[in-house]
Amino acid sequence: MPIGSRRFSPRSLLLAAGLAGSAAAVAQVPCPPLAPPSGATIEVFPAQADDLRAIVSAAASGTTILLHDGFYDMSAGDAVSRLVFTTPGITLRSFSGDREAVVLDGAYQTSELLSILASDVTVADLTLRRAYDHPVHASGDGSPITGVRLHNLRIVDPGQQAVKVNPIGEGWVDDGRLECSSLELTDAGRAQIRDNCYTGGIDAHAARGWIVRRNRIMGFWCPAGLSEHAIHFWRGSRDTLVEGNLILDCARGIGFGLGATGTGRTYPDDPYPGIPYLGHVDGTIRANFVAAADSDLFASEYGFDAGIAIEQARVVAVVHDTVASTSAPFSSIEWRFPDTLVNVANDLVSHNLRARDGAQATLAGNLESAPLAWFADVAAGDLHLAGAALPPVGGGTPLPPSLAGDDFDGQPRDAEPDVGADEWRVPLFADGFESGDTSAWSAAVP
Repeated sequence: MPIGSRRFSPRSLLLAAGLAGSAAAVAQVPCPPLAPPSGATIEVFPAQADDLRAIVSAAASGTTILLHDGFYDMSAGDAVSRLVFTTPGITLRSFSGDREAVVLDGAYQTSELLSILASDVTVADLTLRRAYDHPVHASGDGSPITGVRLHNLRIVDPGQQAVKVNPIGEGWVDDGRLECSSLELTDAGRAQIRDNCYTGGIDAHAARGWIVRRNRIMGFWCPAGLSEHAIHFWRGSRDTLVEGNLILDCARGIGFGLGATGTGRTYPDDPYPGIPYLGHVDGTIRANFVAAADSDLFASEYGFDAGIAIEQARVVAVVHDTVASTSAPFSSIEWRFPDTLVNVANDLVSHNLRARDGAQATLAGNLESAPLAWFADVAAGDLHLAGAALPPVGGGTPLPPSLAGDDFDGQPRDAEPDVGADEWRVPLFADGFESGDTSAWSAAVP
């Protein structure tokens, strides 16, 4: 297809208009803010940090708790600082909408900053850091809950996983969302990790219908031991959609399932009869950037283990993802164990696709051993294609739009799709890769 027939990127138009400033080329699609509160509101200031637990506990359904800018000391321990949501329909968010301006810090003294035990709880526009265990932990306490929404959060240096989702008994946690957030383990936080590197980004057990979209997850690895994945759904999770995420320098990127056997959730409709255990049922992984370039990660005990790993999962689609690393992983993308059935299509990797232990895959349109020069900046996690004349451009297999979805920048695939997460667009400037796209600008492009 001629270059001139491809659409200009909205980011390029922003650059031309002088509106983008010095924004990094790897910027992700911006997410619209949540709508203003529609019900009762309670305003809270940093000096009330020790009262926040009681405020959350007493709030009626439909209440929005608005935290004013500042530092909230949450280090007094669980009895004072752990916020427990037992009433459905509560929202906790910043008053300003600036997640950097409102910081809840557990100083590794409080086990969980937020414990969500009710449906339709929303947490947005905050920074959560240094919980001893999980900054966010969602569980149905014996009864199912739905509709947990985590939006525009920054979660830094969790003691274990940044976001934990698991049932208590049959208290399934379904139809949740983690979107537009940043999850990060720094060098300082890494020194606090315990139990053979028991950490990770979002770790969900037996969860159905979750969407994990447009997040940035970085640094989950340890010098010794193997971290959980940046994004991990297992123990009978189902219908998960993971798309448009940037994962940088994590020991394991995205995982559905883990292990050949185990205990997990089963479903009344028994979608795949005769299989005694499935770590994951159905679901899609698409349009994600997974990059690794940290020399310390590669020198650690397990290095960069896998970009995307599917284990004892059926039927999963892994389509239009890009995995690139400056040193070899064990697998860029792998599928494992006999009951696994996966569709791997139009994925672009710097190293290898790997079938293991009798797993089955349908393969189409993938490219392995991609040179690092094909990507804009692997070290920064920017896996946009570096030029129009590269083999991935126009080299993919057409997929149904409902399966292919949009690319990493929220742009639609064209009739001759590119391999990988990025659908090449013509930049106006050398650094004008297509990122930071919005629907308004997309509509303005001829």
